[in-house]
Amino acid sequence: MAENEYDYLEQALPGFSKARLIVKAAGDSIRPLGFKGSKFDFYRFANRFRLATSFRGMDLEGFSPETTNGYGALTRVFLTWSAFEGYTELADDQAPPYRTLLAHHPRHHIKDLAKLCRMQDPENKLGAFLTEHAQSAPQVIFLTKFQEGMDLAVLTHAACIRHIFAHGRLTAHPNGLPAENMTAICNALSGFITDFIRSDFDRRVKISKSTTYNTSPYYSS
Repeated sequence: MAENEYDYLEQALPGFSKARLIVKAAGDSIRPLGFKGSKFDFYRFANRFRLATSFRGMDLEGFSPETTNGYGALTRVFLTWSAFEGYTELADDQAPPYRTLLAHHPRHHIKDLAKLCRMQDPENKLGAFLTEHAQSAPQVIFLTKFQEGMDLAVLTHAACIRHIFAHGRLTAHPNGLPAENMTAICNALSGFITDFIRSDFDRRVKISKSTTYNTSPYYSS
């Protein structure tokens, strides 16, 4: 197999090539990475993540630049959250607010994200719209907790945006929120999730490299 066969995944998810060798050395198990499932689940996630990080916006005829950017940002959240859901399945922490999964991530990042979302939606126009159209009672609970000051609940915005946008009920300016504000919120959510996944994945690869799997002839640093 060519050494650079998976360069396209390495570019999207740095460390993928090393992780692939770790998985191979473990008999195709992804447990050394702290994941559950099969190597195919891992590869499926990596390709979904690559799709999300490769998205470069939309080109819509007849729409203003602000609205076009807004819809592009919504689509980016849709793709990024889908990848995040796959990652939570691998990490076996699918219950919001993902305390276990986020435990190793610097807390100031989530605080900065929460602060930006509140600043861009000072009248809670987006928050109210998401609450009205939320998919489940837990989502409503965490949207409320976010309004009450729970920063960690901010990721519920991404979950709700993904679901409501996919079903055609969310526009680039919900409840009159300016499209520029919506774009800022969506891009911040997508950016946080992307950075988190790359950071957490790098952490897992480094931990796994320190195990006995390093002694396999398949593995090289």
